[in-house]
This record gives sequence, structure tokens and C-alpha cells, in this order.
Amino acid sequence: MRAEFRKIRDLFTKGGTKFEVPDYQRGFEWERSQFEDLWFDIQRLEDTEDIHYLGNIILLKQDSESYEIVDGQQRMVTISIFMMAIRDILCQDNQDDRRIEDIINAYPSDQTDPVRRIRLNDDEADEHFENLWLGNSENIDGSIQTAYDYFLDRLNDVEQEKIESSLVPKIIKSLRIVETRSDTTSLAYMIFQSQNERGKDVSPAILAKARIFGAADREESRERQQKITGHWKKIYRRLNSELGGTRFHENTRVRRVLSHILINSESSTPAQISKSAFYRTFDEVVQQKNDVLKFVKDIDNQVDTYLQIASNDLDVEARDFSDDAKKSLQYLNSAATQGEILSLSIITNTDDNRQREEFLRLASVIGMRMQLGGESSSDILDAIHAVASDVRESDDIRSTLRRSVRNRTPEDSEIIEYLKANSLTLDGSWRFRTLLILQSIENGRRTGTSLELGSLDIEHIAPRRTFAKSEYAEWRIGLDMEEFEENGKRDCLGNLTLLHKNDHSAIDESSFSRKSRAYRNSDIKIAQEIADIDTWNHEKIDERSERLAKELVNRWSI
Repeated sequence: MRAEFRKIRDLFTKGGTKFEVPDYQRGFEWERSQFEDLWFDIQRLEDTEDIHYLGNIILLKQDSESYEIVDGQQRMVTISIFMMAIRDILCQDNQDDRRIEDIINAYPSDQTDPVRRIRLNDDEADEHFENLWLGNSENIDGSIQTAYDYFLDRLNDVEQEKIESSLVPKIIKSLRIVETRSDTTSLAYMIFQSQNERGKDVSPAILAKARIFGAADREESRERQQKITGHWKKIYRRLNSELGGTRFHENTRVRRVLSHILINSESSTPAQISKSAFYRTFDEVVQQKNDVLKFVKDIDNQVDTYLQIASNDLDVEARDFSDDAKKSLQYLNSAATQGEILSLSIITNTDDNRQREEFLRLASVIGMRMQLGGESSSDILDAIHAVASDVRESDDIRSTLRRSVRNRTPEDSEIIEYLKANSLTLDGSWRFRTLLILQSIENGRRTGTSLELGSLDIEHIAPRRTFAKSEYAEWRIGLDMEEFEENGKRDCLGNLTLLHKNDHSAIDESSFSRKSRAYRNSDIKIAQEIADIDTWNHEKIDERSERLAKELVNRWSI
């Protein structure tokens, strides 16, 4: 392994050397802001003798004239596009500049004609890059075109003599990188990971992909190589296409799922895997495996199960589970941002379907009681991971879960007092939590079929804008503005109910008596009962908050 401080020209001008962006890397994604940064950095160099450091380039040697770009492809591709734009500007006067040609062309020892120095991993982007290299700039698109057009526009404002005599020398002499070359796959990825741990913005999911692709490269069978990388691409493709919404953000979804699967595997891992520890843990698990193909197949199968139990918002597929188990998964996932770690632990360690259904119900009780009692998201996260760990170590999962309900969740009285004193979440992407809370009350009162979430909407009894709109004047007779708006009565449990979406949008909100008629005609029980109340004021809101809070405590008890 060698690390050297180099000029940009020295990085590129190695005769026949070619560079390839491996499949595990993301595509060329730099945007205008990055192009501007590079342009202005070079402009600042024009009147000085300074140098500008572009960062690290990590290269993995494939053969005597070929390197894989482990890290640095965005910078290398951008510099190449920049030099092609300069080439095209200078070619207008039929000028060839070997300084430029040496950066964008490779001269392999076994070929007479030059070839491209860089090959991209995305076929479409690589085709555009190829067209640009050939001088066919009219046949490019996407990020390649964005970069080329940006630099071409900037260069058109510069005199050609200055480009040749000043700009090009600054690029090839004053732009510097630290080039690290390795001929050992694992060592190259280790350097990549160590940079990430020091704050370099590298996705742990990319590191994991790099690790698997590196292991595939060491397989002697081409068929096994293709199967390993094929399974891993499929895993990433499914996770990125099927997970999203409020609960699975783009930059965490792959890492979270893989972390949960690793934790629930037979390998020894921490009970929680942080972002900084993810790659180290992943690498340790892979090192323990004698058959990488079997490992990725196992992960692929686990991903299929995970996608059944996961929720983006309200939805849970759960095609292999009963309706009751599906409801429990919905409630657990709504209460806990990483509820899947507990449900996966239960599923992995329980073969009997009846027991699995019972245990998922107990898990949902844990999550819902913590949410209803006002526990913070981080406290719920820690508790859910701890219970999942207990489940994996337990010979009696039922007792473990029931004990967790008693010992890890708030007391009934604490839940009741919290619900009486606090508003529920109604704004933003977590509104569905309140919808599920109200639905759990409604379903507890119904026999037979439960209401479908998609048909329901949250309804304020006293309108949210009671003190803002003149048509709500009748409501103000029994309500105090400060108490209603600032002290939380507006959005508290007692002032909320459910209606079918069509009824909610059509209801006359001008007075409590008119609303009551709509509630009486509804088939939703928690709405029907409101019609039996004569008037609506703070006392009625408080009474209903306490009554519904007690109902929730009973609903979410064992």
C-alpha cells in the first residue's frame, strides 16, 4: 500500500492506466453547487502560487494497467469532464493539448489507439460519458451533461489564450490529491471505512456493498461471483424501492434493515448497532462466514420477511400473518420507530403461529403503553431493543414479554395523567399515530369486523379554528381561548373523534348541535356517544379525556 501527495496530472498520466468505478458505488451525482466550488477554487489559484487540496483518492489495483476507484470517483469524473470541456473549447481553433489528452485518454500497451481512462458503473451514464469523450456532446444527458454545460458556459467567458496559458497549468500543477493505492481488497475497504469513521460522508450501506463485492471478487467461480453480487443488488433495490415514508428515510433504510437482520442472526453482535459501528460489525460477521453466497442468500430471505412486517406509515403487508398479527404489527410500528427489531426477534424465535400472534400482541402492548405514557422516542427505542435482546436469550418468551410490560412501561395512572394533560400529534407526518390511537378505542368497542384505517379521518369536536373564524361564534360560549389554544384543550384526546372521510369533509361545523346530528348518524361508536352530550365546554373535554384514557389503559393491558 502506498499513499502519496500528487498533482492531478500525475494521478491520471500513467500511460495505459485505466480507472473503473465499481458496481457498489453510487452513480455520478455531483450537482451545480459542487461544480461551482471547483470552478471558484481554481479561479482563486489563478493569481497565486498556492495549491488546492481536492481530497483523497483510494485505488484498488486490478492488474498492471487497471485500477478500481474505491473512493474519489466524483472528483475524478468531474475533472475529466472539465478537461473535455477545455478540449472542446481549444479544438475550435484546431489546437490539441497533450496535457489534456493525457488526462482523458489512456494508452494501453496492447493497443495502438487511445481509450477512455475512466469507465462508469452506470451503463446509461457511461454511454453519455463515452459520447462526450468521443466529442459527441450533442448526445449526452443527465448529470454528465449538467457538468459539461456548466464548465463550457464558464469557459466561454474566458479568453482561449488564458485557458491555455494559465487555467490548464493551474489545474494540472496546483490541484493536488492524496492518492492511496492498494492491491489488497480488504485493505482498500478498511482505509475507506477508517476515513468514514473520521467524519467523511460515506454511507455505511455503500461500505457494506463494497465489502460484499470485494468478497465476490475473491471467488474463483464467475458464476458464484455473479450470484453474490446479483443477490446483493436485489436486496438494495428492494429496500430502496419498497421502504420509505415517515419511518424509513432514504439515508438510513438499508443500514437499519441490515442492522436488525444481523442482530437477529446467529452471529454475536451488540443489542443495538450505531451508524459508526455498523461497518465494523458487518465486516466481523462476514469474516465469520465460510460461504459468502449462502450468507447473502440468507440475508435476501430475511429481507423478504422484514418487508412483510415493516411499516412506511400505516401500512403493513404481513401477507403470511393473521389479521390480528397484522394489527399488532401496525400498532407496534406506529409506537416505536424501530419496532421491527422486536417483531423480527419474536418471529425468528417462534415457530408456532398461535404463539407468534400472542407474542406480537404483547409486543404491541409494550410499544403502545410507552407511547401513550409520553416516553421519548429514544427511550422507546432503547426499551424495544432491550426487549428484543431479552426475547432472543429467553426460553420463555411469553413470560419475558409480560415481565417487560410490567417493568418497562409506565403505570396505568401515569398514562391516564399524561393523556389528560397533553395534546396528541396532529400535525406533520406522525399524525397517523393519533389515528391509530383513536382506532384502537373504536375497535375495542366493536364486535366483528374493525374499521379500515384508510376510510377514517381525525375529527376535532370543537373546530381547530374556533377562535379564528366568525362562523364558529357559538362554540366560544363554553370555551376559553387561552385554555383551548395555548393549554392544549384543542388537540387533546377529549376533543377528538373519528369520522369516515366523506362525513368529515361534509359536516356542518357551525355549532355543537349541528355536529351532534352528524355524529348520531355515524356508524362510528366514539362519534355516536358525543351526540348524547348537551353542550361542549372545557369540563366536558376533560371528562371525555379521562374516560377515553382509562379505556386506552384497559385496551393496552395484559
